[in-house]
Amino acid sequence: MEANQEKLIAEINDKQIKYAVFRLNNKLDCEILSKKISKNIEIQAGKILDIKNAGKLISEDLEEIEKEVNKIFRKISVVINQKEILCTNITGFKQLNGSKVEKSDLDYILNEAKSSVMKNQEKNSILHILNSNFILDKTKQEKIPLNIFGDHLSLHMTFLSLPKNNLKNINALFDNSDLKVDRIISKPLVSGLDLLNKNKDLKNFAIIHFDSELSSVSLYEDSSLTFLKTFPFGTNSIYRDIAQLCSLKKDEIRLIFNELNFNNLQKERVKYLDKKFFIKSDFTKLSVNHLKSIIDARIEEMINYIFNKNKNLNYLDNKVPFIYVFFEDKCVFNNLGDLFKNSLNNIEQSKILSKWFPLDDFSALSGAAELILKGWHKEAIPFTNKKKSVISGFFSRFF
Repeated sequence: MEANQEKLIAEINDKQIKYAVFRLNNKLDCEILSKKISKNIEIQAGKILDIKNAGKLISEDLEEIEKEVNKIFRKISVVINQKEILCTNITGFKQLNGSKVEKSDLDYILNEAKSSVMKNQEKNSILHILNSNFILDKTKQEKIPLNIFGDHLSLHMTFLSLPKNNLKNINALFDNSDLKVDRIISKPLVSGLDLLNKNKDLKNFAIIHFDSELSSVSLYEDSSLTFLKTFPFGTNSIYRDIAQLCSLKKDEIRLIFNELNFNNLQKERVKYLDKKFFIKSDFTKLSVNHLKSIIDARIEEMINYIFNKNKNLNYLDNKVPFIYVFFEDKCVFNNLGDLFKNSLNNIEQSKILSKWFPLDDFSALSGAAELILKGWHKEAIPFTNKKKSVISGFFSRFF
């Protein structure tokens, strides 16, 4: 994309939509011209509940943004995180028989892989195609091995797809504002891309992200996404467990978390909850250890699903790269964060970095802007061009 052209991007979250207008400056750096956070109760856990009412709020948001930047937008890119996103890894190959690698060879491999995914996932649409590894004659290549002679070429690819009905709902959401959705982008993917942009030497790592209602794990090898899974539970499940088992309100639980550091209860020297915590609920003699046992059980279950017992990650064979653990809830991060870290099996604590991402954080949108405006050498983007086949368009950015 050329410098000084504005791009509107939205991020759909739980009861919230973030907007940002980006452009490439003359130094080809992405800069934010405008940003806005809007509450939208018609969207929960990234899913749309009421398109009509949610669309009305979006129209109001769009009017405000357009006035601020003095521009009318006709297109928008949307960042999402939904549990239905499917990650598929495929390795394609072609026999070269001593000939040199040409662009048509790569087109062939990608075409075959894409056809296979579309055939087996008829109800899904592909969001992203990522090139993980190029291997020529059993030797891993640092870049596309064009014009190099060999016998056997293989390409490892990661496909991210989403059900077509989910995409239709997202498109309909913005139709009311006369906005055409030109790209739908995975939030975990661009969160990782933003991290890579800020840490140029980073190559092999994993990200575990705990939102209020969703959690995700993504694995990066050689700076490319190779695995992604989003789960239908988040840190709010801890609040719900305690509320159900201890008859406490969420505000009361948050008050307890803010005062008692469950990362190190030995320093607290408190056996039972004080009456001051029972603001709305009837006072009950509750031991702090009982509360912690509930917290520990839920955290263990979450970590087991996401990482420890995730069969898709068995191939790592306990050789886990550096892990980032991100939290949306500051209260959970401050007072329960170490419990999450300690629940990760066979991981040295020095390899785990935890961080709080507030609700007003725009890092995912920044990563999306980098992807859209500048491109990413690990992604192949399909587009239609009259003078090119769809498949040849995938690799146009590399040549």
